Amino acid sequence: MGWEIELRDGRLHASYGGISALEGLEVSGEDLKFSLEPYGRPYSVPSPEGEQVVHILRLVPEGPGPEDVLLEAFCGPRRLALRLYPRKPFKFELSGTVRWGREPYLCRTEPGRFGDVVQAALGPADSLLCDSIFDKWDDRLLKLSSWGKASLKALPDGRSFLVEVVLSTRFGTTPDLLAAEVAEHFISEGMSMPHYRPYDRTHHPLPPSGWCSWYCYGREITEEDMVANADWLAENLKPFGLEYVQLDDGYQGETWLDWNDRFPKGGKWLAGYIKGKGLKPGIWLLPQVVGKKDTKLLEEKPGWFLKRPDGSVFRAFGNYPYLDPTDPEVKREWFERTFATMVEWGIDYFKIDGEGEMHQWYALCRENLSDPSVTPDEAYRSWLEIIRREIGPERVLLICATQWRAMGYGDACRTGTDVGVDEEQFENALRATFSGYWMHTIAWYCDPDVLIVRPELPLERARAWASLLGLSGQVLMASDRMPELPEERVELLRRVFPAQDIRPMDLWPRRPERPYPRIWDLKVATSWGRWDVVGLFRWFEEDEPEVEITREKLGLPAGRYMLYDFWGKEFLGELGEGRKFSLEPGSCLVLCVRPFEGLPLLLGTSRHITQYPDLLDLRWDPGRGVLSGESFLVGRDPYEVRVLVEWNGEGYQPLGATADGADVEIQGEGPVLVLRLESDASRKVRWEVRLKPKSSDGTARR
Repeated sequence: MGWEIELRDGRLHASYGGISALEGLEVSGEDLKFSLEPYGRPYSVPSPEGEQVVHILRLVPEGPGPEDVLLEAFCGPRRLALRLYPRKPFKFELSGTVRWGREPYLCRTEPGRFGDVVQAALGPADSLLCDSIFDKWDDRLLKLSSWGKASLKALPDGRSFLVEVVLSTRFGTTPDLLAAEVAEHFISEGMSMPHYRPYDRTHHPLPPSGWCSWYCYGREITEEDMVANADWLAENLKPFGLEYVQLDDGYQGETWLDWNDRFPKGGKWLAGYIKGKGLKPGIWLLPQVVGKKDTKLLEEKPGWFLKRPDGSVFRAFGNYPYLDPTDPEVKREWFERTFATMVEWGIDYFKIDGEGEMHQWYALCRENLSDPSVTPDEAYRSWLEIIRREIGPERVLLICATQWRAMGYGDACRTGTDVGVDEEQFENALRATFSGYWMHTIAWYCDPDVLIVRPELPLERARAWASLLGLSGQVLMASDRMPELPEERVELLRRVFPAQDIRPMDLWPRRPERPYPRIWDLKVATSWGRWDVVGLFRWFEEDEPEVEITREKLGLPAGRYMLYDFWGKEFLGELGEGRKFSLEPGSCLVLCVRPFEGLPLLLGTSRHITQYPDLLDLRWDPGRGVLSGESFLVGRDPYEVRVLVEWNGEGYQPLGATADGADVEIQGEGPVLVLRLESDASRKVRWEVRLKPKSSDGTARR
C-alpha cells in the first residue's frame, strides 16, 4: 500500500495501493498554466509510519511567468502532500479528478464548521462543507485538505469528483497546495465495529416502505384488522409507493408457525391475501425465543433452552424462554423450519426483534451452551446466517434493535427504541435518527421506527415527523389505523412515500440528546438540475423560535438562490445574505432552494417532499418560448408544477399549455405560474407550457 505519483503531459497522477486516485492534476494561476517536470531524481526518507518517497518537481510556465517555483510531492504510506516553494506572492490554482472506490460517498467525518446542519444527498450531489470521500466496499476514507481553499464537486457519473484548490502564497512559507490522507478500516477499526460489512443494495435499491400493525393494534390485532388495512393500503397508498404490510406480534400460538384463534385462516392464507392486493406481506417474530411464556416445549424439549449459570431457563424480552442457538436440533427444527415455512407461505419481509443484547445473554450463559466453544458473537451470528440462507437475498431482513454484530446479514436495522404519540416517545425517533444515520445505506438501511400521523398527534408535529423521514430516506413504515385516518393526515403520507435513495454526507454519530440539529439539508442532483430541500425544525418549546439559513451554512457556492415552501405551496423570495424563519414549537418549514440563473425558474412540484421521483425531465427552449417536461403522475392525484415567471421587472406571460394523457390547466399566483395536471391512471406525462416575454407595461410582447 502507499502513495505513488507519475507525470504525464505535464500533469500529476497519483495512485494509492496501485489504484488510480488523483488524475490529471494541473497547476495554474493568474491566467497562466504550468506543466510539471522532474527536478532531479526522487529519493526515500524513513519515517515512523514507513518510508516516504520525495519527488521534487519544477513548475514550468506555459508563457511569461515565474520560473523558479518548485513543488515537492511527499508519497507516504497513508499521506500524499504536494508542497509549494514559492519565491514571490502568487495565486496558484490546482484542479483534477478524484476517484475513490466503486460506490464513493462524498462526506465530512467531524462536525467542524456548521456541524449542527445535517447533510444528505440524493443523486451525485455535493457540498462545500465536505472534504472527504468514503469507499464503503474497502472501508477506506480519503480526506483532502489545503492551506488554501479546496472544494470537491461531484461529477455526473456519481463515481468521480472534481477537486479545485485556490492558494495565495508568498516567499518564506512552504504551504501544502493539496494533501490527501487515507484512513484504512474507517468503520471496522475507527468505529470499533469489527463485523462491519458493506451493504449490497442490488436486491433492494430503495429502503422498505410500508405499514406496521404494532403501534395501532398491539397484541390485540386480528385477521379482520389486517384485511381491512391491506384493502385500504392497496387502494390509497400503494399507488404512492407503499409495498409492505407487516403483522407485528399478537398472532403466535405455541410456536411462530401455529397461530392463535384471532387468525383462524393462518399465516399462509394472510400472506396470500396481501399478495393478492399487489402488496408484500411482512411478519414480526422473536426467533431466539418461544413466543409463549408457559410453552409445553419446556417439558418436551428441555435441552433446547438457554440456561443461566444457576441452571434455570434464561428469560428476558417479554419473559419468554430463550433457545440455545448452538444446539443442532434447535438450528434444524426451530430456526431452519420456521423461516423455510414462512418463505413457503410467501412472507417477503422479516422483522426480528430483541436483538440488541443477544451477545450479552450468550456471554452470560456461555458455559451452559450446547457448544460452549463458540464466542457470544459467533453464537448470535450463527442463527442470523441460517435465517439469511433460508429467506435468500430477495427478501428483507430487519434487525431490531441496534446491533452492529448483525452487519452483513440485515438489510435494515432499527437504530432506537419504540416511538409513540407523546413527546418523550416521539423524541426516540430523533435519538435514533441523529445518532445512527451515518450508517444508512452503508451498513444497512436505518430504521428509526415507524411514522405516526394520527390525530392524537398535533398536526404540526405529525408534519415535522413525516418531513424528517421523507428528507432522510430511512425505512418508512406507517403505523396508524389506516381506514380511520382523516384526509389531512393521509395527505402527509402521500407526500413522503416511498422512501428515496438518500445517503448520509455526515459520517459520524451525533449525540442522542437535546438540543437536536434543526436544519436538515438534502442535496439533490439529477441530469437536468440541482437543488436543496432544507427542513427547518423547532422540535420542542425549549428550542429558539428562529432558525437562520445562509448560503455558507448550506455549503452552496456563490450565487443567487430562490426559496419555495413545499408544504405551504408558497414562493418566499430570495435567500440573499441569509434568511431567518420563526417556528412554533413542534413545527417545521420545508424549503426548496433553487439556484437562480434566470427566468423561467422551476420552484417546486407537489408529488414528493424531495421534488425528485416525479419530474423526470425539464427543458427550456428560449427560441421557441417553450418550457417542457416529463412527469410521472399518480392516478387521480392532482399534480402541480410551480414556476417563477416574473422577477425584478422582467418576466413571461403564459400563452397556453398541453399535456399528453392528462387534463391540464394553468393559473397565475402573482409571479408564479401553476401548471396543474391530473390523470385517471398512473403514467408518465409529457407537457409543455408556451411563454412569451412581457413588455415593460406588463403586456406580452409580439
